[in-house]
Order: sequence, then structure tokens, then C-alpha cells
Amino acid sequence: MFGEEVFRSGSLEMPTQPWEGLEQVSYWTDLPANRIVVLISVVLMVVNLMDYIQLMPALLFSADRSRGAEMLEHSLGLSRTRNLTALVYLLPLCITIDRYAAARPEFWNAIPPQWSLAATTGMTIAVLLLRRLCYAVFRPRELSGESFAAILNNPYTFLLLAAPVLFLTMGVIAVFNLSPMAGWHLILAELGLAWLFAIFRSGQILRKRCSGLSTILYLCGLEFLPAAIMVAVMIFF
Repeated sequence: MFGEEVFRSGSLEMPTQPWEGLEQVSYWTDLPANRIVVLISVVLMVVNLMDYIQLMPALLFSADRSRGAEMLEHSLGLSRTRNLTALVYLLPLCITIDRYAAARPEFWNAIPPQWSLAATTGMTIAVLLLRRLCYAVFRPRELSGESFAAILNNPYTFLLLAAPVLFLTMGVIAVFNLSPMAGWHLILAELGLAWLFAIFRSGQILRKRCSGLSTILYLCGLEFLPAAIMVAVMIFF
């Protein structure tokens, strides 16, 4: 009798409804607007494929050496091609983020499903513009033009390097019919690692010309501040 009384007084702490972001994953591809955008994205990547292949040695050298990142910026043709290619791959990135609900603030529930991808694209562009603003405000005076361009454009380089891994992961998720939660964790982890590698490379470039403390302070203003604002939006809004 005593045991029955103990176990009778429990309360349910877990939510009774599934996470709405995961529900969205199940019917994301059923929306005609999303299918059209995916088709456009595939066409753009096919058109850009030769540029992407030609860029790959420079991208790999940038990932392997901080000097490689600065050398890429020294070549105006390569840096321009990298920036244009990153612009092409921005749409697949937004598709991936929206498809797996990698960034889903609370206010997203008020956005109609057919406008979710457009809203994700707008939010991604807003984060990039905020980052540019931080670079304009906290620009390190110790860096030359090419070194500054290297840390400014680092995320584009690592986005292009992460793209094949993201696409392969999406294929694995689809083929093995992994759960939406597993897909969410995988995609978020890969995006986070790409961002961390970009931060590490920027820190190396800054450390060559700044003290250790200055490097940390610059990274806080240039990279961690826009990231913190984004996270705050996710949590509080």
C-alpha cells in the first residue's frame, strides 16, 4: 500500500505535443514553393560546378594553412569566384537550415509554412549583414587589406567546404530514414563545426599581428557578438 501511494503522486514533466520544428520536417517537401526553390538551387549549383571544382584546391589550402586564406584573397580572380560561389551556395544553406529546423525561434509559429523558407533566407541574410556591421565597427587596425579580407570571408570558404558533407548527410538521412531529431542534431553539429573552424582560422590570422588578449577581444566583437545576438533571438523570441 505504501509503494502504491508513493508512485501515485507523480507528475508529467515532458511535453505532450511533438516539437513543431520536427513536425515541419515531415511535410517540408510537400510544399510546391519549397520544391521550386530546391530545383532552382540545384540548377544554380550545376551551372556553378566548374567554378566550384576549380576553387577546391585553394579552399583546401585555406583550410590547411592560415597563409592559404591570405593567398586566396591575394588572387582577385579566385576571391571573386569564391564569393560568387558562396552566394550560389547560400540558397542551399538556407534550404538545409529550414528543412531541418536548425534555427527556429518561438515566433516562427506565426509564419505560414509556405513562407518559412523565405523567412529563413531573410534571417540568414540579416545575420550576415549584422556580422558585416560588426566588422565595420570593430575593424582591426593591425591587419592589412588582404588579412582583413581573409578573416571577413573565412565563413564563405568553410561553407563551401562543408557543403558536400551537408549534402551527403542529407542523403544518409533520407536513405536510412533517420528520425527528424537525428537529422536536426547532425545538421546543426556540422554547421557548428564549420563555424568553429572558421573562427579558429580567423584567430590564427589575428594572432600573427595582435597580442593574445587583442585577438580574443577582436573575435568577441567580430564573431561572437553577432552569434550571441542570434542565439538570444532564438531563446527569447
